[in-house]
Formats: sequence, structure tokens, C-alpha cells
Amino acid sequence: MLAHIALFVYNRPEHTRRTIEALKNNTLASESTIHVFADGAKNDTPTEGLKKIAEVREIASKIEGFKEILLHFSNQNNGCAKSIINGVTSIVQKYGRVIVVEDDIETIPDFLSFMNRALDKYETDKRIWTIGGMNVDIKLPEKYTSKYDLYLVHRSCSWGWATWADRWKDIDWEVKDADRFFSSPKAMKRFDRGGEGMSQMLRDQLEGKIDAWDIVWDYHIFKHNGYCIRPVKSFTRNIGMDGSGTHYNDECSSDAQAPLFDPAKDSLRLEPHLRPNREVQRIFYNYWSDTPKLSSSTKLKRGIKKLLRQWGFMKQPQ
Repeated sequence: MLAHIALFVYNRPEHTRRTIEALKNNTLASESTIHVFADGAKNDTPTEGLKKIAEVREIASKIEGFKEILLHFSNQNNGCAKSIINGVTSIVQKYGRVIVVEDDIETIPDFLSFMNRALDKYETDKRIWTIGGMNVDIKLPEKYTSKYDLYLVHRSCSWGWATWADRWKDIDWEVKDADRFFSSPKAMKRFDRGGEGMSQMLRDQLEGKIDAWDIVWDYHIFKHNGYCIRPVKSFTRNIGMDGSGTHYNDECSSDAQAPLFDPAKDSLRLEPHLRPNREVQRIFYNYWSDTPKLSSSTKLKRGIKKLLRQWGFMKQPQ
């Protein structure tokens, strides 16, 4: 049985149209059930904002091309994190697995196929907790990519992803053991294997400085010694890097995304006994940690954009 799709939308009509159109063009769309979760407006939302929220819901109400379309429109504002947590939970509890897409993620036609194949392949591999659809723009060793099309890391992907009910259940979203964790430098260092600063992100989330559900998901995976799958070539791209979203930042800008998977020339080998590779993990860690070991091209791109923002030729991240 194909995994149900959870699509989360709010107030970005154009992004929503593109996201839905791309999903509809997937080879398995007509055989898949899609759930659309639309969050309610905030109490202080201006008239223009209310119009955008209404337009997004109208777009969702006219979706075609899927086996079944189920709409979940909230009358109240739950916020990004709570909306995703509740929506994903409701689906995995009932159907056992889920594929998740937000309203600024454009998928390629092979995305649903990749996700369903990987969900089937790795369901019994309890080391693997989530499957991501996007890779960042890093140069992996040719000796690795010549053999493998996926790799394992300690950081999940929220730009098109999937998981199973037994991995998602029993997550402590309040992180009741936070005091013990933050009192252990060793534990914090291990958590930061997915990129320097993950421990600080978790602290910021618990202190209400950010609204990032996925850092708690990462922490849950960390506590169970789990891994996250990333593809060498991306099956998604983020189209929301225009300041319109909640979590825009330069680390995830469009030029930091890996090339897209091309079925005409790229392979998709789902290695049944995928193992973590130390060199690949080091490269991935360095990317997220913004160390001097970043590639010259990535450093140059970031430097140019920083200057353009300072000179007023480019919008500041929001």
C-alpha cells in the first residue's frame, strides 16, 4: 500500500500552486491519497493576510489528480510546529507511514516513487528513522558515490521526507530530560554530529526563541541511536527562499541545494545494508558547521550574497 501524503499549507498561494502541481506530476500521484492540512489565521492577521489564507484553501479545495483528497482545515492557528506534529501523528497512527511535504517544496516526478520504495526497503532496519528527499550542495567522494546513491547522517531532512509509525511514536516534544542532556558536554557533542549548533538549536526551541519541531525530532532520533537517510541527488527543491516562509536562512538558500535526480542518467540503488561512512559524515558535518573546510565555491557564493545584502541589492533573510 502506498504511503499517504501529508501536505501542510498556510498563506502562500503561489508556492502552494507550484507544490501541488509538482506533486500531481509524480508518477504515483493518481494512486496516492493526499491529506491537506491548512492552519488557521492568527488573531492579528491583517485583511490581506486573510485573503491569502482563503486563497490557499480555495486552491486546496480544487486539487485533482490523486486517488483521494482529504482536507483538514483548522479554525484556529496552531503554528507551524504544532500543525505538523498533529498532522503527521494523525496519519501514522492510522496508516503506519507517511510522506510529508510543506507548501514550498517542489518535488520531481520520481519523488513519491523514491519515498515509497525506501519506506518498503528500510522499514525493518531499525537503525533508520527517516528518509529525506533533499541533499545539500556538498561534494561527496567519488569512491562512495560510485557505489551508493544514499548515505546516512545524524540530521533529518524536512524538505520532503517520510517515516514510520513505530519511529514517530512516543516522542517527548517537551524534552523532559533537557536538564540532564545540557549538563553533559559529551552528550551535546554527540548530538552535534549532524552539524555544529544542533544542541543550541534545541535549547532555543525549548526557550521559545524559534519554532522548529524538527530539532526535537532529531533529538528523539539521537536518543535512539538512529540515522537519517539522504540521497546523493535531490528529489526536491525549496522554492520558498524569498523571505516568505517562517524558517528562511542563508544556510538553506537555493544555491546550496544539490543537483536534482535525473532518471535518464542517474541510478537509484537502495542498498539493503546501508552503513554510515565516516568521510561522508565529516563532509556533511563541515557543511552544516560552516567551517573553513567548506568548498571554495560555497564560500564564494555566501560571501557575494553577504555583500549584496549589505549594499541593499538583496533582501535580508527573514
